[in-house]
Amino acid sequence: MQASNSTPAAASATKTTTKPDATPPDDQGKDDPPPATVPADDTSGLEDTSASGATAAEPSATTGETETDTSAVDDAVQEAEEREELQQFVQELRDKIESKRQLRHQNSVFELPGEEHFARLDSNLKKNTAFVKKLKLFTATQLEALLKELSALNLSKYISEICAALAEAKLKMTDVPAVVTLASRLHCTYADFDVQFLEAWQKALNIKATEKINNPSKLRVDLRLFAELVSSGVIQMKPGLAQLGVVLVHLIAQDKEDHSNFSIILSFCRHCGEEYAGLVPQKVQQLANKYGVEVPKSEFLTADKQLNLRNMLKGYFKALCKHVLAEQAELMNMTKNIRRTMECKGEISTEKREKCEVMQASFDKLLASAQSLSELLGEPLPELAKESECCNPGTVIDNMLDSAAFGVLDPWGDEETRSFYTDLPDLRQFLPNFSAPKVDLEQMEEPSELTEEAIEANLDAEMDIDDPPSTASDSADNPPSEESPAAGAAGAAGAGTAAGATPTTPVSEEVKPQKMGTALMELGRQQQNQNGQTQNQNQTQLRQQFDTFLVNLFNCVNKELIDSAAIEFLLNFNTKHQRKKLTRTIFSVQRTRLDILPYLSRFVAIVHMCNTDVAADLSELLRKEFKWHIRKKNQLNIESKLKIVRFIGELVKFGLFKKFDALGCLKMLLRDFQHHQIEMACAFVEVSGVYLYNCRDARLLMNVFLDQMLRLKTATAMDSRHAAQIESVYYLVKPPESSKKEAAPRPPMHEYIRHLIFEELCKQNVERCIKMLRRINWQDPDTSGYAIKCLSKAYLLRFPLVRCLADLVSGLSSYQPRAVTIVIDNVFEDIRAGLEIHSPRMAQRRIAMAKYLGEMYNYKLVESTHILNTLYSIISLGVSMDQNVISPLDPPDSLFRLKLACMLLDTCGPYFTSQATRKKLDYFLVFFQHYYWFKKSHPVFSKSENTSDLFPILVDHTYRDCLTSVRPKLKLYKSLDQAKAAIDALQEKLYPQLKTNSNQDTPLTTISEISELDEAATDEDSGSSNEQRERQVAGQEPEQGNDWTENETEPLPAQPLPQEKSKEDLEFEQMYEKMTTDSYQERLKEPIKATPKDIPVPMTARLQKKSYEQLTNCNVSATAPQQISKADTGGGGNGGAPSSPGTDPPEAGKPGGNGGAVPFVLMVRGNKGGKQQFKSFVAPSDSHLAINLKLQEQKIREEKEKVKRLTLNITERIEEEDYQESLLPPQQRNFTQSYYQKPNKHKFKHQKGAPDADLIFH
Repeated sequence: MQASNSTPAAASATKTTTKPDATPPDDQGKDDPPPATVPADDTSGLEDTSASGATAAEPSATTGETETDTSAVDDAVQEAEEREELQQFVQELRDKIESKRQLRHQNSVFELPGEEHFARLDSNLKKNTAFVKKLKLFTATQLEALLKELSALNLSKYISEICAALAEAKLKMTDVPAVVTLASRLHCTYADFDVQFLEAWQKALNIKATEKINNPSKLRVDLRLFAELVSSGVIQMKPGLAQLGVVLVHLIAQDKEDHSNFSIILSFCRHCGEEYAGLVPQKVQQLANKYGVEVPKSEFLTADKQLNLRNMLKGYFKALCKHVLAEQAELMNMTKNIRRTMECKGEISTEKREKCEVMQASFDKLLASAQSLSELLGEPLPELAKESECCNPGTVIDNMLDSAAFGVLDPWGDEETRSFYTDLPDLRQFLPNFSAPKVDLEQMEEPSELTEEAIEANLDAEMDIDDPPSTASDSADNPPSEESPAAGAAGAAGAGTAAGATPTTPVSEEVKPQKMGTALMELGRQQQNQNGQTQNQNQTQLRQQFDTFLVNLFNCVNKELIDSAAIEFLLNFNTKHQRKKLTRTIFSVQRTRLDILPYLSRFVAIVHMCNTDVAADLSELLRKEFKWHIRKKNQLNIESKLKIVRFIGELVKFGLFKKFDALGCLKMLLRDFQHHQIEMACAFVEVSGVYLYNCRDARLLMNVFLDQMLRLKTATAMDSRHAAQIESVYYLVKPPESSKKEAAPRPPMHEYIRHLIFEELCKQNVERCIKMLRRINWQDPDTSGYAIKCLSKAYLLRFPLVRCLADLVSGLSSYQPRAVTIVIDNVFEDIRAGLEIHSPRMAQRRIAMAKYLGEMYNYKLVESTHILNTLYSIISLGVSMDQNVISPLDPPDSLFRLKLACMLLDTCGPYFTSQATRKKLDYFLVFFQHYYWFKKSHPVFSKSENTSDLFPILVDHTYRDCLTSVRPKLKLYKSLDQAKAAIDALQEKLYPQLKTNSNQDTPLTTISEISELDEAATDEDSGSSNEQRERQVAGQEPEQGNDWTENETEPLPAQPLPQEKSKEDLEFEQMYEKMTTDSYQERLKEPIKATPKDIPVPMTARLQKKSYEQLTNCNVSATAPQQISKADTGGGGNGGAPSSPGTDPPEAGKPGGNGGAVPFVLMVRGNKGGKQQFKSFVAPSDSHLAINLKLQEQKIREEKEKVKRLTLNITERIEEEDYQESLLPPQQRNFTQSYYQKPNKHKFKHQKGAPDADLIFH
């Protein structure tokens, strides 16, 4: 209640500061917004606050000095801004006064041209008439063209028509300077222009004191234009001032009561007040007095004449202030009546509410104008009356509803929904001439009060009216009845034109004078016919474009697409006929497209901001269709009925369908609550029930109707499905009150850790999060345990940030290795638990953890062996390869494990780059394809044998895309038999001795064998071949790489005694050793194919005979390092022809010196594949070839120097680390060593956080 104890003036003043000026749209951009006024009480409150603040600051001297310095800086900045603002205003005013003075001098001292000048000009009737017509539609952009025409035409006989056209033209405020310029040119050219121009203005400004002004917008512009013409010297000063004074006196005289002309008076004061009344804004005058700056004044009128007009304006301002006080008193009385009605009945009618809102808007507009005029005249506003509560009617209703314990009402539920229904695009960014449509107050008024009795009475009246069904008209998008008259008219016009064009135009040279007119008329008809045909073609093309637009409209299934479609319609197709066609198309949307109804409603809401007829027509069509279905009482077309009620519900939430009518529709359904009407009511409540229940004006009635629905369900024997629907929508709108468990508050350190990991973490601040997490107390078990717990829950992050979390853990691995080890164990355990518990609720969690594990491999936190073990577990743990045995962990219809394996492969599969890891992954892909085909060929996904038409296509695409990204050249198997054959071949190749002993269908025994390859070799190969993945820690020993949880400081457990190996094991080890030895020998035989950039010049080319010129320039050739490059012949079909150095030069040698030419040797391929040929040529030193090679040499030298510096720095750093480590005790020296580092390697210092995976791997 305390928040509402503010004055109406304060509330209104707060609103008016953000509103534009209370003037029509044509000069909206020119007028400045009215300043806000602060009541005296508010000022004193601010003084008290500042005083109390100063008192509180006294105890601390340092704080006081800081505040003093800050206030001094603020005062200096404010003073600079004020001086700049004052200087800008003074400069603009001085330029305006000077330009007006020069224009008056130009219009007073000039020499009229003589008769010879006019004799040379064009006196054509047609051109002069066209010039006069252009003046009637004058705009500022036409000034240059009109001045050019004016200098070429003799308009002596058209002066009166020109004056009338300029006086009657509908101009804007931006056109006034251009009209003054044109009138000045006419005044200096024609002698009697000023007299006739004054007479035309006297007719245009003939205002009677007893008649109201019909067009205030035009009069506002005309009054400013006339004042500008008088001050510019176009119209004589004495009669012009007299006419201007008469107009102002009549405007003020007839506006003493309702003040409907205040916008005209205010506009005149703003634009012409400085010249005619000496008005300067109060703020500018105060700044000028403060800083001692003199404001320039116009010399057009004397001070006595200006004083007379100023006194007349002050008298008008006093009358306006009295009107403001009277309007406020009336508004407060209406508010009291609304409060009294609310206290008695518990609700108010929409009519009274909207009437109060209109009065509030009118009062705000009047107060804003009074504030603007007060600022210009320098007169203070009277103190407005106060009341215990604000005069806004919404405040009264809010207070009454709050007293009813409704609490905080939120119709939307979340910010995204609110944004969808309330944040419509700002059309002023797209439509240059946008203006809000004028709202008819009679249409805004509700038919009666928003009560249950009023709705009952309205329903009885509506049901008596027999509305025709609109179903038949909805099916046709383009009724022929509307287009056929236009087509018939066009056809008739075309036939008439063709008939008129049948006589041929006479082309003979001997034409009689009396037939010349007929020939010209025939030419005019032909041109008109051609223009008509072009216009018809354009209309046909536009109609086709609009039809395409309507078809594509139903494909707009998100917010951005529907907004773009609405703006496109307003820019290109916004005509009355096309709006009607659009309304019919939207109304006849397919009954099964319930998903697009919210977007179509948003489309209509955006169009409603410019044109209200679409929303009104659509609402009327829906209302009539709904009533027709209710009266029909048949049990057909349930989908159409649900579409209608859902559409109505969406329009209600956009404010396009009245709440009164929507509640009336619900009441109509509750009258005969059975069969289809139950489903219609439930659909309506599902769409708009929450919104209506949380709107304060409809909450009471919606609550009554919901209770009535629940009572009807209890008292009526209905189907269980209908009863479940009623309960569902009832508790959707009114959820049952449940005892909410208050969450235990977390410690501040836990909240900080959650804030860093789940809120602050992103790609840009991973480094900062690493530094912050390093600072927490990792020695505290509670803090470190909670940090490990948060680092292990990747599924709580947004999916794109999983990579950032892996980056964060990688950065911490050098400082907290034990914690990182526990995090990795938790990830493996979570994935294993997901495989052992088949629950669809954990799907997103399992996908996120698989992604997390793959990113950990990318950041060198886990080894490839662990990834492969996880992949094999995904396709084997709990999987039954017998179709007759259904596994509870992997049901036949569950394809989630395929998605899980694809996610893990997509994340880290492309980075299996070493030969050993690639070979292991290739083996897994064989088993993975077998698992895929086993799933796809299951009878669940096939109607008949070898038919897989029921297999989800998205899963199939995911599988193929995954294998394509991992192995682009892999040949996929096409059936389950091929996959089984591939597994058998793989078993025979790797384990031929096990073929006779293994007769099982499932190849699970090979999984563990394949994963038991030598890990040490794998790690070394992957570390040496994968150049993109930079390991933070050096390679590790097999024992350390496999044992993540073992602490090096603790004694190792006793190893069990090795068992005796069988004969098969010995044979296997021999074959395996032989295979690895052969593979190693083969790799040694493979030549290393290097691609040298520079090739030394062969001796044959060096010993070529030199010419006389080359011998003379031997000093240049001796110093040049002669190098050649391979010649790129540009394709296999060029036959070895050398390329031109200017167009596509081949790789050549380096420039040979600083002389004027650089010698090169070009190596080309023979025409028939013969031996290589060498050709010498000389390139200028300033050519692109020589310059590029110089730059390349310079880059190579810089790179070598950089590598040299880095090497020296690394040596120094290693020596420093050795020295620091030697100072530590032995216990700490062992503990600081990482678990997964080699013993002799030193710990890597993390300088810049974890590496950027995007930069390294892509």
